[in-house]
Amino acid sequence: MNAIYRQLCCDHKHMQELLNAFEQLLLDLFGCGDRDPNTLSLILDALDYLSAYPDRYHHPVEDLIFSRLLTKPVHDRESIYEAQMQHENIAAATKHMCALFYAIANDATVERRVLQGACNTYLKLQRKHMDLENKSIFPQIEQYLGTTDWIYIQKQISELSCRYFDRATRKIYESLHEDLTQHQMPAQALA
Repeated sequence: MNAIYRQLCCDHKHMQELLNAFEQLLLDLFGCGDRDPNTLSLILDALDYLSAYPDRYHHPVEDLIFSRLLTKPVHDRESIYEAQMQHENIAAATKHMCALFYAIANDATVERRVLQGACNTYLKLQRKHMDLENKSIFPQIEQYLGTTDWIYIQKQISELSCRYFDRATRKIYESLHEDLTQHQMPAQALA
C-alpha cells in the first residue's frame, strides 16, 4: 500500500475517533445542568482540528488524488464528484459550527435546539462523507493508481505541503488529536 494512501486511511481513522470524542463532548455539554467549563474549550479545540487539518491538508491531498483518479477508466465517477462537492460542504459546515461555539464562548445566546440540530447535521455529514470515500472511492484508488501515479501525486503534495501545511503544523494537530481522543475522552471533560 502506498504511503500517501496509507496516510489517508489513517486520517479517516483519526477523524472517526475525533468525531466520536466530539460527539461525547456534545453529550456532556447538552446533558448536564452543571457543565464543566473545560468542555467548551475542548469542543473549540476539536473544531479547530476538524477545520484546519482536513481543510489544509487531508482534503487537498484527496482532491489531488481524485483528479488523478479521474484520468483513469474508473467505474464510479459520480462518487468522486460527490466527495469533491462534500469537501466544500464540510468546510462550510465546520465554519458554521465554529461560529456557533465561538458565539457561546463569547456569551452570546444560541438556542439549544439550533445548536443541537447543527451538531447532529454536522456529525452526519462528516460520517456520510468518510463512508462514501471508504466504500466507493478508496477501492478505486487501490485498483487504478500505480507507481507512476503516486510519484506524480507525491510531487504535487510536496508543493502543496510547503504552502499550506508544514510538518511542524501537522505535528501540532497530531498532538491535539491524541489529547482529544486519548482514552476516548479527556478526564476533565467528563461531568
